[in-house]
Amino acid sequence: MKKPAFSPRGLKGFTLIEMMVVVLVLAVLAAFAVPSFRTMIANQRVTSAAQELQVVLLYARSEAVYKRVETTVTSSGQKWEVTAAEQVLREATLSDVVNVEPGSAGGVIFDVSGQAKPAAGGTSYTVSVSATDASRVQCLNVSPAGLVRLKGVPVGQACP
Repeated sequence: MKKPAFSPRGLKGFTLIEMMVVVLVLAVLAAFAVPSFRTMIANQRVTSAAQELQVVLLYARSEAVYKRVETTVTSSGQKWEVTAAEQVLREATLSDVVNVEPGSAGGVIFDVSGQAKPAAGGTSYTVSVSATDASRVQCLNVSPAGLVRLKGVPVGQACP
C-alpha cells in the first residue's frame, strides 16, 4: 500500500524563516503605530485634564447656588481651588504633562444665582488645555450665565 504524499504526521511546526518573517512584519507594523499612539495618548491626557477642570468649575457653580454664597475658582500653576467665604471647598491638581493657560488672572467668580464673571473683569472666562505631541487643544469657556462649555480645536487655533 502506498503512503499519501501529504500526511498530517509530516507537519511539525513553523520553520525558522517563517517565524522571522512574522516577527519582521509585526515590528514594521509596530513602528508605524507608535507615533499615532503617542498622539492619541497626549490627546487623551488633554481631554482628561480639561474634563477634570470642567467638573471643578461646575462644582463651584453648584456650591454657589446651593449654599447661597459667592464662590471663586483660582489657579496657581497646575493647582486649582474652589473657595467660598475664605474656606477651601475643593482642590484639583492637574498633571504636569498638560499645559493650562487661564484666560485672565484671578480666576472666575460664581454668584448666588450661578452667574459667572472673571475676577479680573471682562465678559467671559476661557481656559485652554494643551500638551506636547497633542493634535488638539481643549478650550473651556465660562459664559456670563455660568454655563461651562468644553470645545476641542486643532493645535494652532485660538480658543473661541
